[in-house]
Amino acid sequence: DSWTPKLRNFLVIGSLAAFSFAVASNTTKSSTTRGGSISDATSILDVDSIARSMSIAGLGTSGKFHQSGFGGIQNINHPAGARARRKLSEANVIIPVSAVEHAVPSLSRENIENLHGHYVHDEHRSPFASFLYDRPKEELEAEQEEYLKKMSQVRQEWGAWDFNDEHPEIRPIANFDKTPYKDMMNKDFPKNSWQMDQKYVTDFIAEARKLVDRVREGIYAEYGHPTKDLKSEEGIQARNELFKIHITEEAVDPRVPHGWAFINRKGLEMYARKLLHSMMTNDEFYYIMGGHSAAAGHGNNFSQTYMLEFANIMEPVLHKLGVRLIARNLAMGGLGTTHYSLGASTLYGETDVMFWDSGMTEKGAADQDLFHKQNLLGGERVPVLLNGAVNNLKAETGDNLWYGNILPGWSAVPKTTGLDQGAELPWTVQYLYCEQSVGGLCNGREGVPTYHDSCWIPRSDYTPSTRQNPGGVSGKASWHPGDRSHKFDGRKHTMLMLRALDEALDMWENGIKTDGFPLKESYWHVGEIYQNVRSHLTNYLNNEGFQKTECEKRWESHPAVKGIGLDRACRIPLKGMAEFSPINRGYHNSIRFHLKAAPNGYKPTAPYPAYKGIDVLPLFWKVPEGHIDVHAIAIASTYAAPGLDNSWIDDKDDENVEEAENSRRMLRKAATEPLTVLSRDTSESEPSKRELVISNEVIPGQGWVTTTSATGYCDGSPNAFDCKRPLGYNCLMSGHNDDRGTLQGDSLSGWLVVNVPDVKEGLIFAKIQWWDPRGGNSKTSKWTEYNNGVVYAEENGNNPRELKGQVIDWPKDFRLEVAINGKIVRIYTYEELIPYTKEVAYNEAFYPIIDDKRIATGDVELGLRIRSDTYDNPHHASFSLTHIYWA
Repeated sequence: DSWTPKLRNFLVIGSLAAFSFAVASNTTKSSTTRGGSISDATSILDVDSIARSMSIAGLGTSGKFHQSGFGGIQNINHPAGARARRKLSEANVIIPVSAVEHAVPSLSRENIENLHGHYVHDEHRSPFASFLYDRPKEELEAEQEEYLKKMSQVRQEWGAWDFNDEHPEIRPIANFDKTPYKDMMNKDFPKNSWQMDQKYVTDFIAEARKLVDRVREGIYAEYGHPTKDLKSEEGIQARNELFKIHITEEAVDPRVPHGWAFINRKGLEMYARKLLHSMMTNDEFYYIMGGHSAAAGHGNNFSQTYMLEFANIMEPVLHKLGVRLIARNLAMGGLGTTHYSLGASTLYGETDVMFWDSGMTEKGAADQDLFHKQNLLGGERVPVLLNGAVNNLKAETGDNLWYGNILPGWSAVPKTTGLDQGAELPWTVQYLYCEQSVGGLCNGREGVPTYHDSCWIPRSDYTPSTRQNPGGVSGKASWHPGDRSHKFDGRKHTMLMLRALDEALDMWENGIKTDGFPLKESYWHVGEIYQNVRSHLTNYLNNEGFQKTECEKRWESHPAVKGIGLDRACRIPLKGMAEFSPINRGYHNSIRFHLKAAPNGYKPTAPYPAYKGIDVLPLFWKVPEGHIDVHAIAIASTYAAPGLDNSWIDDKDDENVEEAENSRRMLRKAATEPLTVLSRDTSESEPSKRELVISNEVIPGQGWVTTTSATGYCDGSPNAFDCKRPLGYNCLMSGHNDDRGTLQGDSLSGWLVVNVPDVKEGLIFAKIQWWDPRGGNSKTSKWTEYNNGVVYAEENGNNPRELKGQVIDWPKDFRLEVAINGKIVRIYTYEELIPYTKEVAYNEAFYPIIDDKRIATGDVELGLRIRSDTYDNPHHASFSLTHIYWA
């Protein structure tokens, strides 16, 4: 029932989360400080060690829970971590799997490795002092000294995380693998687990409260309202009113002049229960946003967007509380959320809090209703909803609507009244909120920059071949806010979560006072509540006699989707895969991942990245001396720095020291060259193992190509830093995940064969750009024959032979052939498909594929082929496929 100390007799470095247990083998030599730090990384690593990732946030190097958890040997952008990484030949990453059948995989190796978190949240190593910078060693050492001084001052002035478990042995870890919703009964927890130790829990709650208070006080000070400057209780109350999180009885905006957010009482209670559940089970917490270009952060670096600003503070906070925060910015420019919503369960993934932010592109209540319903219906978790029209959700959920929103909150921001005065304000609010008479100072029209972005910072490992845009990240516009506005919105989300943490800690402490220790299961279990809400919703939506929802009215009657059956999207959960990014789990939920290869092995592939590894941070992002750094307050602990050897040689590319263990050259190779990963991800939707049917009907062709510029992991999280780095790109460091990738094919491309997993209702449809491409894609532009004249004969096994192929011409008789499991089952004609070219919303057109439970259930092998038999131009019989949806 637990992973005992004996079972954990290994080094955990996988996902580069290294720690050494006190029960390590006799050949392992390590010593620990109070925080459990490894003293000599190189002495404990075997070249052929296979590292195992433990999915426990805040698990320290000594195997103790609720430690600081970030940095140290896990920070591969500093010498000790890089040298440790070089000792590994491969990493074995284990991704936890839910015991709930309808749970949606929402974690990938990149989320568990969290290379970004270990780089930016390391309280003992400055992110601005990495050897990856193209700066002299002396400057980087000065950066490190400055950082140590700063962190020492933060600990003295603000305090720091100071939790320590005095238990003499390594505690067992409760195993939730077979427990639905992780709702374990108290009697099933291991005897000495931390959850069953009353002193441990009491001390932990007290330390957690201090952490929450410190971060909140830091935000007050950051925005010019430090408690130390307030002379009376009345002054403190007036200040608190400016930042207030309003608790309402109904899911309605309270229309108040002050405050940063509101949430209905049931919503706050559920938000808190979710956090308490995550703390009790050392689980993930998913905070997801879907939105438009302003939310995507166009004009800024991706890491400056409000969702990542929120994560920058709350990830290290929740990490200390034993919770892995997965925050995702899944916004795209020029589109609403419909293309996500129709496959929300897999494209958005699991959600604990779901924020809609697409007001510029999606003003209709029906589209917002679809967004909310699909997020409520799919996956294991039922989210708290933020923003968007609630329509009739209160009745539909059986009066279990959990809802809130972020408020304008400008009354908490000191106004800029002039150029010189603005420069004297706290750094975070300088030129953020202007008096009307000097409004140009806050909108970029008077020479004060609205954006503080960068396309490139010189690195020691790579120099771009293409000139990087001196104007910075593209997308700057009056309707795209700058980084200070994003930080402001991120802080509102942070304050809302801090308020929910207050409530969670109150529930924990008061529950123990009322019903004794350990905390009674009724205070923190979630499964029955999720089932109850979803049961109410599905019963309401699927029984006759109720009023049709806004969602159903739109999808039943719209001429562009009539006959596809998309009104069912308002009543049953749908899944999707996409070439657009960002999406939950990135490439793992792409169409390309699910493709069958042609007999010669061909599959469309993404471009190769220009460089690899973490992006270094612009120096002008450092919080200036004398100003409040809330992030430093969030990461600070009392744990001593690990006793690691971080020395290195500034080789200046001297060939004579290339192989030196400590040379900059070898360290940067270690930090940027990925390990071979033996993924133990049983949640992964693997391509079907069904034997390929060799026939004249359905064999994957060689003429489909991808147009994506996504070269890395694109899930909208802080670990999607390498998403778009194609060669020739003029803003390699933008970090943006927003990409409209496609799979392009025409009448010469052959079959596209896709594995569609777990089809239940027999419904498959697609989002297609019918107008793109024309004139042939990069693969078929010079072809004149179907599949370039290559056919696969059964008698020759899978070996191709050249034959004269029929020339396909202009598609007046355009046809789309659909195959299921190797057999053609449907042929759509031009006349049947042309009505679907009318868009439901901007660039949102959907096409039927199959709707038949008799032939399309279970794991389905879907084939699509474009055909035309006329002779003008075969390349005009074409389209770009962006999404496949199913139920």
